[in-house]
Amino acid sequence: MIKIPYGISHFPTMIEDNYFYQDRTMFIRKLEEEASPFVFYLRPRRFGKSLFVSTLHHYYGLEHKDKSGQLFGALAIGQNPTPLANSYLVLSFEFSRIMTNTTQNTYDGFLSNVQQGVNLFLKEYEAFFPNLDAKKIVEQNAPNKVLSHLFEAHRLHEVPYPIYILIDEYDHFANELISFNFDYFKEAVSQNGFVRKFYETIKTATGMGIVQKLFVTGVSPITLDSMTSGFNISSNVSLDVLFHQMLGFEENEVANILENIGVEKTDLPTVLTDLRAWYDGYLFNVKADKHLYNPDMVLYFAQFYKFHKSYPTNLLDPNIASDYGKIRNIFRIQKRETDNIDVLRTLSETGRVSAQLTDMFNFEKVFSQDDLVSLLFYMGFLTIEKADFAGTVFKFPNFVIERLYSEYFVSFLQSQAHLPIDNSKMNASIRSMARTGNPQPFFDQISEILKNLSNRDAFHFNEISLKAILVSCLHQQQFYYVHSEYETSKGYVDVFLEAIRGYDPDYQIAIELKYIKKNDSTPVLQLLEKAKNQLTDYIVSKKFVTRKGLKGFVVIVKGDELIWHEHTEFI
Repeated sequence: MIKIPYGISHFPTMIEDNYFYQDRTMFIRKLEEEASPFVFYLRPRRFGKSLFVSTLHHYYGLEHKDKSGQLFGALAIGQNPTPLANSYLVLSFEFSRIMTNTTQNTYDGFLSNVQQGVNLFLKEYEAFFPNLDAKKIVEQNAPNKVLSHLFEAHRLHEVPYPIYILIDEYDHFANELISFNFDYFKEAVSQNGFVRKFYETIKTATGMGIVQKLFVTGVSPITLDSMTSGFNISSNVSLDVLFHQMLGFEENEVANILENIGVEKTDLPTVLTDLRAWYDGYLFNVKADKHLYNPDMVLYFAQFYKFHKSYPTNLLDPNIASDYGKIRNIFRIQKRETDNIDVLRTLSETGRVSAQLTDMFNFEKVFSQDDLVSLLFYMGFLTIEKADFAGTVFKFPNFVIERLYSEYFVSFLQSQAHLPIDNSKMNASIRSMARTGNPQPFFDQISEILKNLSNRDAFHFNEISLKAILVSCLHQQQFYYVHSEYETSKGYVDVFLEAIRGYDPDYQIAIELKYIKKNDSTPVLQLLEKAKNQLTDYIVSKKFVTRKGLKGFVVIVKGDELIWHEHTEFI
């Protein structure tokens, strides 16, 4: 049974304490040979970036040379090391621990993190800086001054080893700042801003040979345009197919983890199918031949399953949920939430949206819909489905991300309908439907939402919109897969609630929807009969005949009035 390294990002701990470690060290050689010395690498939250940074630190840091064989001997890079191993003084920064509630806190937090990084550097390598007044360097009152004094000390002491700078979560504070204090964000990264000056100082040190390598991680290129104007010698390899698999798990690796936490071989295909639906689906280059699983999500599941031999109550790690829960902030950039309704509606109605992928953001221009979709992609809310000369089609990567998105859509409905939507009450009504087969409490809540959606015309209200509302509300639970347009041999069921293994609701539910405007003269009974016939055709197909506890409902909405009927002919 392997030890699951959930939440561990310190490389020596992984190796020395015999935790499971998926070897990615072969990419260290690839980075040296096929990338610029100054690299930016972006991936969504909880994708293993900090662990990779720790791995680089211990591979290149001069101070870890004596332990190199112990740490890397069994890994790809240990079997075939590069000439640059353990030949740098490593200077590390991490910018996730910055308060952004005020402009002063943001500046102070950035400065403090720079001071801490430099202080640790000087303590580690104090032998190279005899008689240095480290306090004078660390207590400089600006980030760029702290760096420039350090680099000057390196030059004056004629240190024989160059510096490798590692920056983790370079954009964390900026991603928060941009949604609620856009003007200060622009000021910070402008030509005279403290962020720009910080990177300009690093660039100057590269020209002097003091800094010879740089590796920066983050989530989005939200500050790359402004930042790289001060450091325009870097290479962003985030979308390069050569580095697509540098972070994340491939499916065969997930299968190996499952086997080594006690999943029986007979159960492995079933469990792997479930994890594929929940955690797989990330594609960062259309030419990549494999999708990627989010590693944190997989390890969260593996840790629980190893000890309990059952699925966790929540499919999504609560720690990831809190990170991804900031989706609303993305829609509010430049206070354009209302303008972004079209993207929100399209994704909610179809699960897909087309856009031109933004490689680098320029906030001197209006934040466009292409920028919005691109940022959702970088943050992990969307992934690439296909691409051609006309643009890129993005979709939800997996079920748990679709659920998170639906939570935001429901909150959007709440603001549009001026109606408080109690998610716990919604969840309880779906749970009741799952146990008793009675959808009345759930449909009552949907009816109330429809009656209070006063601006349906602005929302382009139609059958697709109705389905988006229904599906988003149904996502407020943990025990059903919610399928929109579920394919059968006879057509597509509008909505299908498929039981998730391990949760076992008593009923699985198929819903056929019809919508007509309030002044439409089409008889409701005629629509009802048509919907029943369609539902019967779908349910007798091979995909449904073996399902247990199957119930069918026909839902007709005329204007804002919801009428539902249970269809029992096939049950």
